[in-house]
Amino acid sequence: MNSKKVLNGAALLLGLLGVYFKVEWWRGADVLILLGFGALLVSVLGFTARANAEVGTSELLNYVMVATLTVGILGVVFKFLHWPGSGVLVLAANALLLVLALMLIAAKKTLFSHQFVTVLAVFFCLVIALFSTAFVQHGPLRSAPVALAMPLPAPSDWDPE
Repeated sequence: MNSKKVLNGAALLLGLLGVYFKVEWWRGADVLILLGFGALLVSVLGFTARANAEVGTSELLNYVMVATLTVGILGVVFKFLHWPGSGVLVLAANALLLVLALMLIAAKKTLFSHQFVTVLAVFFCLVIALFSTAFVQHGPLRSAPVALAMPLPAPSDWDPE
């Protein structure tokens, strides 16, 4: 069996399961999200650069592609787990994404691997799933407190009779 496909599938499955746990407020959501994005990070660092090089991607473009995915994955994990440094990572990922887009626009011949496209698709599926949790009501429903009795009138309003 192809280890890249298994790793990418595990990343997607664990990540989406973590998002579901997060929406339901179940324990273990953060661990599942970490495992999903961790498997995706291993896939990027272990297979994507080599797969891009095999199809003829230039060395500089290859490094920018892998760096963009790596920093993007770390930025999302840090952001959703509320770890310090998330803002810097997200800003760096956006800057790298801008550089990558400009490089792809300016390239005369663009080659990238199926592995890169797969990892990118899994990454964006997980990010969209995580962002969709922002529209789910958080925590159990609680009604506003209701006054059970009318307030007493002030002593100056009392009738002396």
